[in-house]
Amino acid sequence: MAIAMTSTPRPTTRRTYVTSNRQLANISNQLYAADVNSAGNLVVLDLQSRTLSGNTSDRAPLPLFKNVSSELLNRPTYATMLNLYNNYVAAAQTAETVTAQEIAEENTFMNAVFNTDVMRKTYQFLRARGEITGSKADFKRQVKELWFGMYSRAKGKLGSSGFEHVFLGELKDGISGLHSWLRYYLEEKSGSMNYLGYIRTRSIGKNTLIEMPVSWRGEYKAFNSISVGASPELEMALYTICFLTRPNGSCPVEANGVRYRIQSFTSNYNGKRFIGTTYPSL
Repeated sequence: MAIAMTSTPRPTTRRTYVTSNRQLANISNQLYAADVNSAGNLVVLDLQSRTLSGNTSDRAPLPLFKNVSSELLNRPTYATMLNLYNNYVAAAQTAETVTAQEIAEENTFMNAVFNTDVMRKTYQFLRARGEITGSKADFKRQVKELWFGMYSRAKGKLGSSGFEHVFLGELKDGISGLHSWLRYYLEEKSGSMNYLGYIRTRSIGKNTLIEMPVSWRGEYKAFNSISVGASPELEMALYTICFLTRPNGSCPVEANGVRYRIQSFTSNYNGKRFIGTTYPSL
């Protein structure tokens, strides 16, 4: 006699976090309001035609960036970040040489970022929620290691960091990372970036989130995203919050009540955890 076997459904468990989705929405709204260095009206875009992920044809013959005020680039967090751009080799399989001058430039950038109200609010929020402990100086050291600590992404070479991957972009079997609108603008201005059109776009506060294919230095990426107008400190603050509160997951954020998400993933190397990538998503 055959006996019919039935399985008891496993109870579904929902992961609980120290910091709730509502609290993440609240702090992101607050940070957008505090972002006095937002590009705002200092950037003019020309979105042109819509395209699809994977479409390599050029649906936008003109540049994405019509105009970016030079005054913006002289502000402390922008200017000190631009000083870091020539410190990296794009090829992820090439080991980076970090000099004393480059470390000094990183520290100058971190000082500028941590001197903003955006990062002060970030520290206060994470400390109050118990996501971090210690002083603001301790938090600054933690953020520096998360973003600038070197790890291997290819062939065991110390050729990558969270900062390089997210804010500059890397080349590893095509384009990897590259989620900074400022980097996109400067590479487009130099002729190394070709805007092919947008997949989706949404106004988020004073900024514009764009999802699009990327053509950079002769390589192609089917889908990428940038948040045009966000200051370096706002991007670093939001990405750090989401990395710490929703590691390897999707983080709900808002700008003036407009919802979107930030994805983040960790890279573990020699027993330490670093930012592998993080980027905005609709």
